Amino acid sequence: MAEPLILLTNDDGVNALGLEMARRALEGLGRVVVVAPTEERSGSSHSLSLTHPVRIEHLESDRYATTGTPVDCVILGFRKILERLPDLVVSGMNHGANLGEDVFYSGTVAAAREAALHAIPSFAVSTLGKHSNDFEHASGVLTHLVESLWSRVEGGTFLNINIPEGRPGEVRFTRQGSRRITSGIAEKTDLRGRTYYWIGADQSQWIVTPESDYEAILGGQVSITPMHLVQTDYQTLADLQQLELGALGSLESRQ
Repeated sequence: MAEPLILLTNDDGVNALGLEMARRALEGLGRVVVVAPTEERSGSSHSLSLTHPVRIEHLESDRYATTGTPVDCVILGFRKILERLPDLVVSGMNHGANLGEDVFYSGTVAAAREAALHAIPSFAVSTLGKHSNDFEHASGVLTHLVESLWSRVEGGTFLNINIPEGRPGEVRFTRQGSRRITSGIAEKTDLRGRTYYWIGADQSQWIVTPESDYEAILGGQVSITPMHLVQTDYQTLADLQQLELGALGSLESRQ
């Protein structure tokens, strides 16, 4: 039986501590091939590099850097670097949480979503810890979760995992939370007198509801949210299907 093949990527860049700690945590579970951005690509969401070329640098055995986005890394890993499709994709460990609406902005989450599009089991892993000890604890959690959940993740679904600071005492399966979104914009003037803008730090307020990812993290628990590619709002779809808008041909009589 072939050794399991694991593709590891992130959005913090190929030299990020979290990526290296994830590699060490996974290396006992199979062959780990790193394909990660050359620099930080946080907030890149599910973007692709369509207007400029992407380059691949082979840094060392089973370790590659690309000038593209996290999603580019997954696609290049699948089609150009690996000799076959991987058995698992892990994206992370991200430096900072990906909770609630973060999943729409996160390059970490997008990489796992891209793998799910190809029916490959995938995990997006983020940690709120800031110190090396936090990453040590998170690495142990990652190994345990991959061993326990790998076989339970099927095509079209991926797991968004968030690990709190310190030593988490429990794992909880959660739903995606929400928040009151507030982001500041700083307006500045450069030396030529031209105005430019910085998207400010996120100042949103968490809406902590039962069984949400926010509740788990605030309780010092690991949050695991199963996520699916299908985003159809079936309740609204059912309501809209009750409407009688008429045939589009009737619009001609109004002109």
